[in-house]
Amino acid sequence: MAKVIFRDTQGIQRSKVLDNLTRIGRHPEQNIQILDRVVSKAHAVIERDIEGRYFVHDKASRNGTFVNGARVEDKVYLKDGDIVGVGSTDLLFREDPTSLNNKTKVTIHSDEMEAHIQNRIAQGLDVQFLPEPDISDVSVLRRDYEKLRIAHELSRSIGVETDLDVLLEKILEKAFEIFPADHGVILMRLQETDRLVPMVVRGRSGEIGVGDVRISRTILNEVVEEKQAVLSSDAMMDSRFSGAHSIILGNIRSTMSVPLMFEDTILGVIHLDSTVESGAFAEKDLQILTGFARQASVLINHHRLLKKMEEEILVREKLHRLLSPQLVEEVVNGRLELVKGGELRAVTVMFADIRNFTSFAERTAPQLVVELLNEYFELMVDIIFKHEGTLDKFVGDEIMAVWGAPIARPDDTERAVRCAVEMQEALKRINDSQQDGEHLFEAGIGLNTGQAVAGYMGSTKSMNYTVMGDVVNTASRICSEAGPGEVIIGIDTFTEVANLVTAEKLPPRRLKGKVELVDLFRIRGMNLRPIHPTLRNPTQ
Repeated sequence: MAKVIFRDTQGIQRSKVLDNLTRIGRHPEQNIQILDRVVSKAHAVIERDIEGRYFVHDKASRNGTFVNGARVEDKVYLKDGDIVGVGSTDLLFREDPTSLNNKTKVTIHSDEMEAHIQNRIAQGLDVQFLPEPDISDVSVLRRDYEKLRIAHELSRSIGVETDLDVLLEKILEKAFEIFPADHGVILMRLQETDRLVPMVVRGRSGEIGVGDVRISRTILNEVVEEKQAVLSSDAMMDSRFSGAHSIILGNIRSTMSVPLMFEDTILGVIHLDSTVESGAFAEKDLQILTGFARQASVLINHHRLLKKMEEEILVREKLHRLLSPQLVEEVVNGRLELVKGGELRAVTVMFADIRNFTSFAERTAPQLVVELLNEYFELMVDIIFKHEGTLDKFVGDEIMAVWGAPIARPDDTERAVRCAVEMQEALKRINDSQQDGEHLFEAGIGLNTGQAVAGYMGSTKSMNYTVMGDVVNTASRICSEAGPGEVIIGIDTFTEVANLVTAEKLPPRRLKGKVELVDLFRIRGMNLRPIHPTLRNPTQ
């Protein structure tokens, strides 16, 4: 297992276990996010190669990546104690001495031969346990008992393990308890590729440094492509492997290779070999190892599901701050995609600002102000999410929401206007219900439609998804023109909803920061008409 240790921009020490591919950069989607203005969004990558070694390469970053002070030009292999410099952050590379390192080299050797392997077991065969009355052969009974014993021992010893590296090490350790192997390797397939990477290797003595372990690509191809478990009882003498240089050079006399499969998906391969004993493995061993691999595959897949769930929880936590619950589920499930980075989007921006809040706060106890303000925000955000808007931010007692980013729909402007009208109606109902006749909160709401840049923005200390541009500034100015209980919209917003609303055209206004006069409209109500079919939560 390898990891990097570093201090974030707040001085807190962090540790990150490296995956086969670990991305480093300023963007929130990177595996290691470094909030530094000199760090690019996608700055560098630390990758694990086919032999289990880690190397770093730069992703054409603006200010470069460094290893021990030297700039990375192509790629640089890392050794324990190396310092990877990304901006002003130093990442200390540490490799556990019990993990795969340069003392052990796993070579997947390309053999110039056509292998025709006959001793093999197809996955999915010989997996059923016969009913007791149907068993007449004691050897079958013994074989089935051995499968059950191994499955029980495996699940008992590693069934609750959540660290994949530790899980794989324990699987291989358990394999050595059962089979007379000299070398063992577990190779895992990189997700979304056909590439196999050695993850764990060990020898009979349990030591990691077992020299150069050679694996025939011919055998691996047979295992992966045909989904077969492969046995060679004497690889040195077996004519089927007469051209396999990896077997000859490694003095390998017996091999077993079985696929790690979940349902019909190849997760990896367990490979065992013997350099001492001819015929070290029998076909019964291959059958037992196949059953062993099935159990291990279930645990590996379970680990991946747990990791995916953890990632989804983190994604949900971030998205729930921006999007309605329905949209969060669609994004997490992959039905909708959030585009990374800044991009130009057609949006409708809404600002809702409480009127006379300063005077209210002056005559009200601070604790009550906070309590009432949170209740107000809760109500308003629920309505925004009902109309599937994006909550951009709170600015004091002001709310900013957006339609059209990060998810765009054909009726975004209509949704925004309906949302604003419903927010005012909800506030009116609350104020009318007050027994003392005092209005708790009254808000002015302004909307504007146009082009904006949407993406993750902010300082090196904090980044959030937001929209920026003149359309946003103008929406804020329009909100300033809205009195208590009013919804005021700009000309571009009105153009898109003119047949849906009852509106009053206001005298042209000169907004702050604007040279020309601006046409504004006060919304009086929504017209009764069939709701656009994509508007799933219309105002009643």
